[in-house]
Amino acid sequence: MILKKGFILLLVCMGLHGVLKANNIQVSSGTLTGQNTSGNYTFVQFNLGWDNSWRDNVNWDAAWIFVKYKATYDTTWKHASINTTQGNHSVPAGFAVFPAPEGTGCFIYRNSSGNGTVNLSNIQLRWDYGSNGVNDADMVEVKIFAVEMVYVPDGAFYAGDGNTAEVHQQFSMGNTINPFLITGEGALTLGGTALTNLGNRNAVGFGGSADDFNFVTTQSLPAAFPKGYADFYCMKYAITQGQYTDFLNTLTRTQQKKRVASDISGDAVPLFYVMTVSNTVVARNRITCPPTGNGTVNPVVFSCDRQDRECNYLSWMDGAAYMDWAGLRPISDLEFEKLSRGPLLPVAGEYAWGNTTIVCATTISGSENGTETITNLNANCVCNNPFLNGGDGNYGMLRAGIFATSTSTRILAGATYYGIMDISGGIEERTVTIGDVAGRIFNGSHGDGTLSSLGNANTLNWPGLVSGEITTSIGSGSRGGNYVFAIPSSNYALTISNRQSASFSESSRAGHRGFRGCKTAPVGTLLKPFNK
Repeated sequence: MILKKGFILLLVCMGLHGVLKANNIQVSSGTLTGQNTSGNYTFVQFNLGWDNSWRDNVNWDAAWIFVKYKATYDTTWKHASINTTQGNHSVPAGFAVFPAPEGTGCFIYRNSSGNGTVNLSNIQLRWDYGSNGVNDADMVEVKIFAVEMVYVPDGAFYAGDGNTAEVHQQFSMGNTINPFLITGEGALTLGGTALTNLGNRNAVGFGGSADDFNFVTTQSLPAAFPKGYADFYCMKYAITQGQYTDFLNTLTRTQQKKRVASDISGDAVPLFYVMTVSNTVVARNRITCPPTGNGTVNPVVFSCDRQDRECNYLSWMDGAAYMDWAGLRPISDLEFEKLSRGPLLPVAGEYAWGNTTIVCATTISGSENGTETITNLNANCVCNNPFLNGGDGNYGMLRAGIFATSTSTRILAGATYYGIMDISGGIEERTVTIGDVAGRIFNGSHGDGTLSSLGNANTLNWPGLVSGEITTSIGSGSRGGNYVFAIPSSNYALTISNRQSASFSESSRAGHRGFRGCKTAPVGTLLKPFNK
């Protein structure tokens, strides 16, 4: 729709697609209102809703909202500067809006205990368009994006679970098998024999880095590296195919070429399943472009008919680019264990849902339109490389959060202690490793919403940065296991503590790897659980 307010023309394009049974987050009825020409700002107004929201005495879920704009005289989408003062935005009663200090977006979440469906009308975020070089009379298009997040509170947690049967690089206390208690964000000594050190059993296993710390050498993990003690927001789900499609559709043609696997330089793209370099579906990835009629200059228009399905075939560089574009950041090796286990004592061999019970999905019920379910009894994970019966069939990814319902337990939902979904199995997720010097320089800096002209992330101190752009995967790894691993013979690979690929900096795209990001919680009010 085309709406007019003041001197700014707005074409609102929805940035979120699909219907997720577990969350169903949607943005609607966007407009610009309240333009102030003396202050060079206006308000982006919209409605927001999602299902199964909560706030309790542990944590809450939230929506991360950011905005892209394109002036009619320009050919590129740019990131909108959102005002950083909390009182300059408005949200309905019962909810809070909190802007990121760098102006890349806002968190919206409950300000008191409650649960259930969220339906918020007429939210207003102040866009300081003058800061972006937009003039009062310019005509612009705006896209509003929403990503569901989960708040992970600050506090101590254990790294490693003491499982004597798991020998692949698990964290431990010094040279013992005991879990290591993380009690702050200060610098740590890695390796060595002192019991106060963060050790690592059998450091150089499959996929291990030669630099991955062990009992002979020691390394320092700087205080700036995010260790999981401080609070942060984590994406509730891995990047979905719909979200990645939306991302691609805001890039220039040159940028798009870097972020897909197929050659899209010509008018014709015969291998139009662009993440798998195929003309048929592979591993259930369904991101496509038109096979012909793409021109050679303007951006390609991508689409996906399974928008709520987890996105596989993402390289480290792809995921980093998405995080930079969205104003988020990658997750660290240690934060992965915190967001999974929480403050609880470890259970040897535990999965993300806190015990050693696991049932692999085999059967899909219903058309895969966002309402499908897994129907084999007590299934809570994608594993055993199943050929999925029903739905679209085949091997590969499922709808994000498919095991969760409004009544499911943590175990049946496959959820972490904090309510984050799909961590064990399904898709391996790229993380920042502490087992390589290129990972240890990571300081938790956030993306600024802007990529390089070639489509690469360009945030300082992220793994893979070469000459100002992230073009390698050195310093990254993968955690959480994937759907290919067999149960029970390889069940250790899906556990929280397994670090088999934690320092494996694979640069290629793969059908069993994806990405999920996070954001350090901004300092301010309404950010602590009620029992803090």
